[in-house]
Amino acid sequence: MSEKLTTPAIPLEWIEKTHFFPIIFGRFQFGGIRWRTRQLWSAFPAFLNQPHLPSVSIHDLKGVEAVCIAGFPVSKSYPKLQFLPGMIQYMSWSDTRFLIPISDTFKTYLQSRSRNTRTKLIQKIRRWRDLVREEPTIKEFRGALQMGEFYSIAGPLSRKTWQGNLGAGLEAVDRPEELVRLAAAGQARGYILYCGDQPVAFQLCYVQGTTMVTSQTGYDPAYAEYSPGTVQLYLLLEKIFAEGEMEFMDLMEGTPFAYKSSFVTLRVPSMRFLYFRRRPGPFCFVLFFILLERMQTFAQLAKKVILHSLEGVKRPFFASSNPRRLSATNDRKPSAHTE
Repeated sequence: MSEKLTTPAIPLEWIEKTHFFPIIFGRFQFGGIRWRTRQLWSAFPAFLNQPHLPSVSIHDLKGVEAVCIAGFPVSKSYPKLQFLPGMIQYMSWSDTRFLIPISDTFKTYLQSRSRNTRTKLIQKIRRWRDLVREEPTIKEFRGALQMGEFYSIAGPLSRKTWQGNLGAGLEAVDRPEELVRLAAAGQARGYILYCGDQPVAFQLCYVQGTTMVTSQTGYDPAYAEYSPGTVQLYLLLEKIFAEGEMEFMDLMEGTPFAYKSSFVTLRVPSMRFLYFRRRPGPFCFVLFFILLERMQTFAQLAKKVILHSLEGVKRPFFASSNPRRLSATNDRKPSAHTE
C-alpha cells in the first residue's frame, strides 16, 4: 500500500444488485451464474477502519438470493467456507483492490507513474487522437433523465463485449430502473467514449460520498487495437482531477486486468464474501467452485512439472541428435595444450 488512508469509519450501507459469478477453468470461461444480492454499498475507504466483517444475519437474505461483501480489506485470514446460524459464508475471492487518491493535479498524478507507463499512455492517447482526428470525446451522464439516455446507448454496446457474450453485460447485471433511481439521488453516473458520433466504450460509476467507484465497463471489440478502455479511463481521471469533487477513484478488484496496474497508486489486499441460506442448492454450488479451484491449482502444478520434465529430456536428446554438431566436434584439431 503506497499511501495510508485515515478516513473515519461511518455506518455501512447496502444496495440490491445482481452479482455475476463466472465459471472459469484456466483460460476458458464457461458462462456463469447470476445471483440477486444485497451488496455492501459504502465507499471503500470508509470501511478500512472496520476491525471485523460487517454482521450478516439470516434476516438480511430476505428478498434476495445472497448477500455480497465485495473487496473487504483483509486484516486476518478467513477460511474458504464457514457455517453460520442458518447460513453459509463463502470466501469466493482473495485479490487486490485498486484505488487512486484524487489530490493535486492530473499532471502531478501522471508524474507519479513510471516513465515507461507514461510513455505507453501518451502513445495510446495520440493513436486515439489520430483515429478521431480531433481531441478525444468522453460524455458524462448525470441525473435520472440522462442515465436513461446512457443506458439506451451503453446497453447495445455492452452486448458486443466479451462480458455481454457471457451473459454478464450491463443489461443482465444492472436494471435500468435501479440505475435511474440511483442517478436521481446523485449516486450513479455514466460515461461514453465516442469516435466521432460512434459510441465506442462505456463506463458506469457509482458515487459513494466522495469516492467514484467504477462498475460495469466495456468497449466495441472492433476498436480493440486502439485501447479504448485505457483511453476512456485516462480521460475520466483527467476529468475527475479537474473537477475536484472526489477524494478517491476506486477501480475495485481485478489483478487479472493489467491496465489497472498502470493507473493505481494504492493497492489494498481484500476478499469477497458471499452468504447463502443453508440449503442443498447453495451448498452444492460452493462445493463445486471450491473443487474447481483445487482442480485448477492441480492442473497448473502438473503443467509446470511436465514442462520441466520435457526440458530435461529435450536438452540431451537434441544435443545427441545433431550429427553436424557431433561431426564438427570430432573433426576439431586437438588443442596445443592437450596432452
